[in-house]
Amino acid sequence: MKQIEYILEIFRPESVDDVWVTFNSSSPFMPISVGDIINPRLWPGSEPPQKVLRVLNVEHIIWELNDTVKHKMLIFTDEVAGTWNLRKMPA
Repeated sequence: MKQIEYILEIFRPESVDDVWVTFNSSSPFMPISVGDIINPRLWPGSEPPQKVLRVLNVEHIIWELNDTVKHKMLIFTDEVAGTWNLRKMPA
């Protein structure tokens, strides 16, 4: 049975080239969808005042290398203010 490696790359706001953080796992990540909010406050380079990231797009890359299937998710973001209005459920 082939191994599967999962890679999550989250890009800095408004960038398609600058990866802010990369996470690797042997199990799948929870689904991330357009419009989701990601809080980067514990990541290197995160600065106050606290802002959050809104997911603008998700791209998947899947390939095989040396009997390992790799699934990479690229998460493209925009920076928004982490306000209560952003977090509350729509009416």
